[in-house]
Amino acid sequence: MPRAHHTKIFQTQASIASGASWETVIATILRPSTWPQWQAEIVSTEGPERVEEGAVVDGAARLLGFDVTGRSIATNVQEDVFEEDVIVGVRMRVTYRVMPREGGSLISHRMDADLPAGIAGSVLSLLLRWRLKKMQVRLLDRLRVQAEEASR
Repeated sequence: MPRAHHTKIFQTQASIASGASWETVIATILRPSTWPQWQAEIVSTEGPERVEEGAVVDGAARLLGFDVTGRSIATNVQEDVFEEDVIVGVRMRVTYRVMPREGGSLISHRMDADLPAGIAGSVLSLLLRWRLKKMQVRLLDRLRVQAEEASR
C-alpha cells in the first residue's frame, strides 16, 4: 500500500518601508516582467503585461542550486493586495500588501510554503526555511529599491 505524501506548512512574514508611493509599488508587483529584477531566484517570466485575478505567469527559477520551472496563478488582485499560488519546486501561497504611509508606503510580504515531511524532507525543509527567509528579506529590499528608482 503506497504511503501518503505529507507536507508541513512553513510561514514567514516581513515588511519594509519604502519612499515610493503605494501605487508605484503595487504597479511594480503586478508587472511580471519586473520580477527577475527584484526576486533574485527568478530567472525569467512569461505572462501578461499586468497581472489580473486568474492570470498565469510561467517562468524559470534557480532554487537551492537547482534550475526549476515555476508557475504563478493570481488568486486575488486588488488595488493594494496581490495574492498568488506559486509552484516552484515547492508550493507557496504568497501575499503582498502595500499600504500608504507618510513619505511613501509599507510593503508587507507573507509566504506560506508546503515543505516536504519525512526524514529526507526534514533535512530539505531545514534548508528551505533558511533560504525562504533570506529570500524574503532580499526581495523586499530589492522591490523597495526598484520602486523608489521608478518614482524618480
